[in-house]
Amino acid sequence: MEVTFREYSDKDKQQLLELSKKLGAFGKSIDPMKRIQNAPGFAEIDVDETLENVKKYQGKILLAEDNGKVIGFIIGVIWEQSEKNKLEIGPHILGEVVDLFLEDVYRGQGIGSKMLIMMEDYFKSKGCDSMWVGTFAPNTNARKVYEKFGFVDRSIGMLKTI
Repeated sequence: MEVTFREYSDKDKQQLLELSKKLGAFGKSIDPMKRIQNAPGFAEIDVDETLENVKKYQGKILLAEDNGKVIGFIIGVIWEQSEKNKLEIGPHILGEVVDLFLEDVYRGQGIGSKMLIMMEDYFKSKGCDSMWVGTFAPNTNARKVYEKFGFVDRSIGMLKTI
């Protein structure tokens, strides 16, 4: 196994879509409330919106490959800060990891951590002073990785079926 990393290009869209579908299926499989549907067409819309945000907000997509096969990705964007947010917490530049995914057999080998480091370096090169990542609460393994990487709880959303 020789994992390498490279930037996304338009020719990679189908591979990104296929991996995004796997990410969605994983989320659906661990959803204790069974609310995630991922109906036909969802992944295509999600990837298109993400690609638009990457272009609009100084984003970057990095792909992980094993002998030419794309096995994972990380997507980051640098959001524009609202006036309200500037007044609330002061001026800053925030980079957000929108998605991070690795094929099952490649997890736990430090590949995700390498991608996080590469994205953090990108954010720093763009002047970011903080980095955000959100994760689905039932995804405890991802949460552990992010905590090891230095992320701390900042916001928690809760849901109740009524």
